[in-house]
Amino acid sequence: MMKDRTFFDRHRLQIGLFTVLLVIVFFAFHDSFLYSKTIGKVTEVHTETSGNATNYNTDNDAAKETLYTQTLMVKLLNGKYKGQKIKVSSDYAFSRIDSEKYCRGDRVFLNVKGEDKVESATISGVKRDQYAVLLVAVLIFLVLCIAGKRGVRAIASLLLNIGIFAYSMFLYEKGADLVKMSYLLVVIFTVATVLIVNGPNRRSFAAILSTLLTTFFAIGVFYQALHFGGEIDYASLDYVTGGQDVETIFLAGICLTSLGAVMDVAISIAAGLNEVMEKKPDVKLRQLLTSGREIGYDITGTMVNVLFFTYVCGLFPVLIIKLKNSIRLLTIVRLQIPFEIARFLIGGISILLAIPMSIVVTTVVLKLRRRKKEVQS
Repeated sequence: MMKDRTFFDRHRLQIGLFTVLLVIVFFAFHDSFLYSKTIGKVTEVHTETSGNATNYNTDNDAAKETLYTQTLMVKLLNGKYKGQKIKVSSDYAFSRIDSEKYCRGDRVFLNVKGEDKVESATISGVKRDQYAVLLVAVLIFLVLCIAGKRGVRAIASLLLNIGIFAYSMFLYEKGADLVKMSYLLVVIFTVATVLIVNGPNRRSFAAILSTLLTTFFAIGVFYQALHFGGEIDYASLDYVTGGQDVETIFLAGICLTSLGAVMDVAISIAAGLNEVMEKKPDVKLRQLLTSGREIGYDITGTMVNVLFFTYVCGLFPVLIIKLKNSIRLLTIVRLQIPFEIARFLIGGISILLAIPMSIVVTTVVLKLRRRKKEVQS
């Protein structure tokens, strides 16, 4: 019994956090009463083959895909018909590009017609916000349990950055210069994130200075490449519509493309070199530079690969859809992938530049602090 009490006393914060998040998730799965639109839960599903249709996702014009009809039993969860069970029919194709296959347990939005009773109903979409809340809750729980107070700061910085980014988009809609605003966001995101997560100290100052110098140097490299390489054809950039300054949008994205990775490199090197200085105050400059280089070796490959897989993850669905629509891979690579390649290259260059930049800046900052202490003593 004593061991049980000791365990709960030792982990009461984690247990309290888990309980609060569990209540929030439970509420998200039972929040139908908050919606004005009718919501139902699929309790039974019967699926039958209803025919064939032309499959436009192949090069063969004669190719067919199977069509299915589902008869669903749906229990209404809100509104004046709450508690009633109704039958709803829905069709979907095998490819499911513009149709949905429903499963038992799905919560769906319904368009219901009828006065005293339900005369007809159609499904307008699937309710998925509860799963988003569940994933956010899992993320918060893991961050706080693993990182503790640092996790609280990390979440606070994330929320602040989201708020700042949302406000910047509001200013853009009001006519603010997007590129200049991106420069300002680089500074704000860097300063806010590092200071909130690590606190105001010399190590944070070194990380902030390294990040800003690296990011703006990489942006300068990109502008020089544009100057000597000629203009970019933005006609193939995804989601381009008329009346937009596409070049400005692309350049603004380049400014922010690798900020998080550069910050991570700068903070890692600053923290490592600061630890070396704390353990061995009389460390020589050459040894400190060597230690920073070793830290850089450890994180270079993983950070570049993280950046690569991040871009691949975003590109993969669009790539598959275009291949399915008979667009050749060579055409995609020649016309559309270059934008992602440019982002990846600038990101990779930024990460590589961040290593020597962080080593030099952090070494200078820490050595100056050490000398100042020696003079004062």
